[in-house]
Order: sequence, then structure tokens, then C-alpha cells
Amino acid sequence: MGQYKGIFSKKLTSGTTHIYARFNYDGIAYPNKNFTKLYGCETEYSAKLKLDEIKILIGKGKNPFAKTYSTLKEIFEDRKEQQVKNGYWVYSTARSYAYFFKNHINKEIGYKKIEKITYEDIMKIIDKFRKDQTGSKNTIIDILKPIFKEEFKKGNIQENIMLKIDKYTVKVQKENLQNRTSMKNIEIMRSLYNAISNLHGSKPMNLEKHKMFLYMLILTAHRFGELTQLERKNCLLNENKIIAPKEITKTREEYHYPIPDECIEFVKTAPNGKLWYVPRGGTAIRLFNRLLNRAKIKTYENHTITMHDTRKIMISIMINDLGIDSRLADYCLDHKPQGTIKHYLEFTYDDKVKAYKKYWNYIKNDTINIDKNNTETIDNSSSKSNTTTSNIDKLDKLIEMLKNDYITKEQFNFERDKLYC
Repeated sequence: MGQYKGIFSKKLTSGTTHIYARFNYDGIAYPNKNFTKLYGCETEYSAKLKLDEIKILIGKGKNPFAKTYSTLKEIFEDRKEQQVKNGYWVYSTARSYAYFFKNHINKEIGYKKIEKITYEDIMKIIDKFRKDQTGSKNTIIDILKPIFKEEFKKGNIQENIMLKIDKYTVKVQKENLQNRTSMKNIEIMRSLYNAISNLHGSKPMNLEKHKMFLYMLILTAHRFGELTQLERKNCLLNENKIIAPKEITKTREEYHYPIPDECIEFVKTAPNGKLWYVPRGGTAIRLFNRLLNRAKIKTYENHTITMHDTRKIMISIMINDLGIDSRLADYCLDHKPQGTIKHYLEFTYDDKVKAYKKYWNYIKNDTINIDKNNTETIDNSSSKSNTTTSNIDKLDKLIEMLKNDYITKEQFNFERDKLYC
């Protein structure tokens, strides 16, 4: 032990000598602290002076050994590492928050010292989002609020400015679809469906899973939050059926619906656990936005189409285009029946499957017509000239779809050959 109480020198394996301090204060023991590394002390005397300062800080209720940072980015990175290490954040949460921090927070205030960040700085970031993007605004708050709370506790900032910012709870009613796009419902769904096979942008190990998730979303129109939680054990392969447990559904009731043909082989070979590896938050939204771009869905300025819109679009097509009973269409979406209907009207699972298959056939080709008796027919006109004209029109559509990358060359050749069989 050196000449000052609690201060001593230690020679390290590297050959250098560092100054350490070990002391008790107010009933709390503080083990060996490397004052050379922490504060640059090169003599026991300078370490003794530093220790006196530290005791004064402790007496004021501050933690002098708390790690300090120069920028908000450093604080966030350290917090992310600790949250994952302690099991508070799963990998997908950490990745989603990191993506959001990088794209919306870092370029604005990430380089700033936390004590230099103002209320106006944060509101500038939040106000960049549209009024209907309350989820994104709340994500900004979710990332920053615990950081400022902790730094205020440590005494690194004099005011927690995040206490002035409340989370957004007002839900803005979305515009009707017809006010957001000039495209017809069936045009939207066919474009989205055909674009899935040509999707790219995901990591190779995830691309096939992401495509399968999108097929499920487009063809079943079930809530994306439910789809992201589906597991291999929820699939009854001998019946090509999904049984979504009540724990993951909005109504807290079990849902049964068919597996689209496009997904059956994938599900058969999928390992146990989550099927799609598409986290419920940012990843699913980014994936769907990539699909919108790939499908070249055109919307009016400042408007978009969301994953939830696929539910509205499907039920509209079922009722208006295919003549399916509105109550059966509602049943396909597993809405909870209201009033006397839930007591006196009951559709079977077979009814649901037939409605889905009718919808799937309509999305994949445009040869289905609905006659006055509300039955499916195929336009098989006996007139040779009408048939030839019809095939030419269909070929023109196929060529246009190929030009716009809605279908692959293989799909084009297959559909073209079918026209002249």
C-alpha cells in the first residue's frame, strides 16, 4: 500500500505502472479502480487529489464512475448492446431500433452531446413524419425516452426534455382507397401478386421466407401481425390448413384458413418455429414497401397503400367482382360476427375454402366471369374470330406485364403457350 490511504501502484504485465484506488465511503465499498486508465493519473499524489474530488461527488449523490459519452450515438450503441445482453431486447428489436436510429435520429442529433440536445431538436425529427404515421413518431419516443431518463439519473443532464413529449395516441382515419389511387382493386392485387416472384433486396437466406410471407399476406389477407407469429406447428399439412391459435389473433379466437398453393411446399420443409422470419415491426413494413415499388403501385401524392388495406381490397373483390355473399367474405377475414347473425348464420370451413379459391383464381388470371345467376363461367365463345381477338388482347396484356417486370420470362412463355393450346 502506498503512502496515501487507499492509493497504491501496480505494475502490469505490459511493463507499465498504473495507479489504483480502493476505498469505503458512506458505508459502501468501492473496489480497485484504475485511476491511470480512468483519469490519467501518473502519480499516487495526483490519484489522491482525484479521490478527494470523487468523494465530494459521491456526497452530492452522483456516480463519478458512470461511463460518460461524447455523443448520443455512443449512448444508443451502448444501450443496445446492454439490452440484448440482458435479454430485454430480442435480436429483431435491436435490429429494428438500430435501423430507425440510423435513418431518422443519427443524421439529425446523433453527433451531438446529450446535454446539447434540445426539445426543438427532437420535435424537428418527429414533425418530419406525416400526421398518420403515429407509429413512427412513437418509435422515436420509445428510443429516446429511456436514454434521457437514465442520463438524468446519472446527473449527466440537468433536465429530462423527453418528459415534455407525450406518445401519440390519436388514430387518423385513412382516406378511402379510391382517394389514394386510381388503380382498380383487382389491378392492385394482381400487380402485387405477380411482383412477388421478382422481389429482391432481402438477404439470400431470408428471401424465400419473405416471398412466402408476402404470398400469405396477399392471398389470405389476414392481419400481418398474426402472420408474423405463425409457427410450423400451426399448419395442418394433411389438410393444407392453418390453425392460428387464439393467443396470436385479435379477437382471441382460433382461426382456420387454407394455405395458398404457393406456400405449401415451403411449409412442408420448414423447420420448427416461426415460419417467415419477418419481425412484426419495421421489417414487415419495409418488405411490403419494397413490394409496392416492385409492383409499381401508383398512388396520389402523400398517400400509400398499407398491409392492412389488403383486407379491404380482398373483401371488396369477393363481394363486388366475384359475387360472394358479403357475410361469407367477412367470415374469410375472421371478423367477429355481430348481432343475430352470430347466432343464426353459420358458414362451414368448406365454404371458406371455396370462396378463397375463387378469389385466388381471379387474382391469377382474368378469364373468370360472373353471370346473372352468380355462377363462375369461362369465356369459351364458339366464334373463332372472337377467340382470336380475345387471345390477342390477352397476349398484349402479357407483353405489357413482362415489360413492367410484373411476371418473369418463364411465366410469360407459360401463359402465352396456354393461349394457343
